[in-house]
Amino acid sequence: MNILVTGDKGFIGKHLCVDLCRILHDKIVSKETNVYGYDINSNDDIRDLYNLDKRFEMTLPDVVIHLAARTGVARGNQYPHEYITTNIEGTYNIGKMCEKYRCRLISFSSSSVFGSGRSPVSEAAPQKPISLYGMTKSMGEQIVNNLSIPTIIVRPFSVYGLQGRPDMVFYKWLNQYRANRPITVYDSMLACRGYTYVDDLCFAVRRMIGMPIPNLHTSYNIGGNEVIHTEELLGIFCDILPGFSKLIRRMQPPATDIIVNYADTSAARSDFGYDPPRNFRENLKRIIESEMNPKTQQEG
Repeated sequence: MNILVTGDKGFIGKHLCVDLCRILHDKIVSKETNVYGYDINSNDDIRDLYNLDKRFEMTLPDVVIHLAARTGVARGNQYPHEYITTNIEGTYNIGKMCEKYRCRLISFSSSSVFGSGRSPVSEAAPQKPISLYGMTKSMGEQIVNNLSIPTIIVRPFSVYGLQGRPDMVFYKWLNQYRANRPITVYDSMLACRGYTYVDDLCFAVRRMIGMPIPNLHTSYNIGGNEVIHTEELLGIFCDILPGFSKLIRRMQPPATDIIVNYADTSAARSDFGYDPPRNFRENLKRIIESEMNPKTQQEG
């Protein structure tokens, strides 16, 4: 089996490729599996259809895991052209190559496609994105769902883990703390998330690779089994980092911020046994301690 991962140099992509290579002996992924990458950080742009076609011809993938995208709600408003062309045109190119080479597509979308609707969010919830980023991911889903090959859409909810993106809330707070700057917290008593640990997301993708697709086009919401309120999140940081509480500055959330956002994962649980452990606090403590002591992270 040949697997092509677009966006393999990104946060989720790096974890996924390491995970796939580590478990090649697993019955889900055969020993003969080859994992290939395609990432803009390696000068491979999904908007470049000619180069993309050459990579498909060279690797002949059986499965494509499409992660490559411009991410982040705030930056989408700053750089709309990059987001529109990458997330829409790029996804169109990936879909067309999958059709040409007749391979299965596992395409990553985002919980942002649902906007600020009620949680827990099921796959059948209406899509009402309130940000440009969410709009581009919703359009990408429409492209994928109109392809003639088997597809799975993955909608992760607030993914976290080691070596995360700087714009993620955990890393934003850690960077502000290290610089002795105000810790900016959006002030809402109702704010909560169903955070997805990146290792649990990788487990879900491995299952999707090996499972028969129930329908030609299937989608799964992937989230954690715990709903974490902002105050609980702050409490963990305050318990670990001295003086953290004194730096907290509360702000009104932007209009594009989704206050309550967690997934109904019953479909994933039913179809391939997705049932992540409830260890958010332990995972977050490990991330904070690792980031504050980079030597430990390198040694581990």
